Amino acid sequence: MKEIAVEPGGVRVLHKTLDILETIKATESGYRLADLSRKVDLPKATVYRILATLEGRGYLDRTSDGSYRMAKKLFDLQRTEPLEQILNRVARPLMERLAAASKETVNLGILDAGEVVVINTVESPQAVRMSSKIGNRRLLHSTALGKVLLAGKPDKEVQRLIRMKGTPRLTGQTLTTKAAVLAEVQKVRQQGWALDNQENELEGRCIGAPIMGPDGSVAAALSISGPVFRMDMSRARALVPELKAICEEISRGVRG
Repeated sequence: MKEIAVEPGGVRVLHKTLDILETIKATESGYRLADLSRKVDLPKATVYRILATLEGRGYLDRTSDGSYRMAKKLFDLQRTEPLEQILNRVARPLMERLAAASKETVNLGILDAGEVVVINTVESPQAVRMSSKIGNRRLLHSTALGKVLLAGKPDKEVQRLIRMKGTPRLTGQTLTTKAAVLAEVQKVRQQGWALDNQENELEGRCIGAPIMGPDGSVAAALSISGPVFRMDMSRARALVPELKAICEEISRGVRG
């Protein structure tokens, strides 16, 4: 078993914690408990307690396969500029470009307390449009932004988030069962974008795609929304490549 040399005045558990963090940081895919225990040469029970504490405090994320990865909060510690501020700064000009090209409303949203909160918006120049305001909150299960944010989380976290606000019916199109929402989340993961087909608001259709943060996880979501008479399914699908390209450009800017 590895013997950790502790400098005078040092704290043994902090050395163990830093060994674990430095090991996880060295890989993008993360480590499972057993693999990490072998890598740092520490008992599995010790490693588990440290991982559970770091995850509980938001410094590590656990993926659907049980691997632990660095979380956004840990990267935020070394930033002089908060991630939300970086997102707004990087995304705004690209959102304006996307809104001008699509002539529809573009929204930037993040996950907060089990809901989507809009942190930036560029409204369509057209008289009839889908309107939004910064600070607006929306449910996860009924919106393209929300589905994208759910798709970026492990299945257990998805279920926890769904339980927080439930799946109330907002229109006749809303997905209202856990099974239906989970199936939709899996579809979003596979295709890389989400659709709100009049599920949050009648006569409104919306597509969304993910923006990746510095740690490689979904940090935010970007959407294009418009009235169904103008944004039929064919046009919605045609806008997906441009939306995803803008999201990739924002992701690169956020990573710096």
